[in-house]
Amino acid sequence: MFSESTIPWGIIAVPAFILALPRLLAVLPQKIQFVTKCCVVLIATFIMSIVGCFVSIVFALLNRRHETNFVVARIFSFIASYPCGVTFKIVGEEHLEKYPAIVVCNHQSSMDMMILGRVFPKHCVVMAKKELQYFPFLGIFMTLSNAIFIDRKNHKKAIESTTQAVTDMKKHNSGIWIFPEGTRSRLETADLLPFKKGAFHLAIQSQQPVMPIVAAGYSHIYDSANRSFPGGELEIRVLEPIPTTGMTADDVNELMERTRAVMLENLKKMDHSVESPSGSTGSTTAVSEGKTDEGLKQRRAAKE
Repeated sequence: MFSESTIPWGIIAVPAFILALPRLLAVLPQKIQFVTKCCVVLIATFIMSIVGCFVSIVFALLNRRHETNFVVARIFSFIASYPCGVTFKIVGEEHLEKYPAIVVCNHQSSMDMMILGRVFPKHCVVMAKKELQYFPFLGIFMTLSNAIFIDRKNHKKAIESTTQAVTDMKKHNSGIWIFPEGTRSRLETADLLPFKKGAFHLAIQSQQPVMPIVAAGYSHIYDSANRSFPGGELEIRVLEPIPTTGMTADDVNELMERTRAVMLENLKKMDHSVESPSGSTGSTTAVSEGKTDEGLKQRRAAKE
């Protein structure tokens, strides 16, 4: 049993430890820091999944189910990013109020969960690969929060899922968060993988705007290849939604290319790694593009 004198100290010590955690982790050796912070993110994901199950049930009873993902996302963003020393600079956050929309965001690594947590809009659900449905607790939470699971190995079922998604979007006046690259890019330069058409078919079928969100490259914050996770500030831009009113299936390619172009433009503007001391970016950019092309070829070869 705890004595009465230890309870006040406990109330003080726990918040103090949490507040001090970023500084404590910051002084660890690089590789130990990397492993420790990755464990923190995994623990945060586990906590989010459990809390999310309860929040989903409570919000369903309160008839506020559409706010579940928003609330849980913000909880995860804090408990994962704060201890790891990750902060965010959000540009255009006011656009998040322009829902519903098909939200598309670049996909760099598993750490994109932090980005999703920080800028996930209200009245929105996630479209994810079917495999996540079977993750302990996380799958239960995602199911309760109306996540849309896509079976990428079964084209027919994938089409059925997207068709049902359009119906649900119109019924509940909600949007969907999608990573249009389809997989984590892990590119070393400011670039994007080719987009898949699914998100843009959904946008046109539902006549909802496309809301592009672009996160700057964050290898200076998290770099799995070099086992580095020092933390730092990450810039995220929420861009002006692109309307789809009046568009038809014939406009899918144009909408996709327009969206990718504006996202890539902003991604390059946020990237400072290509700048030389003299301010010239020509030769370095050419080298970067070469590396990107080579990386894409290697990935395609691996898939084949």
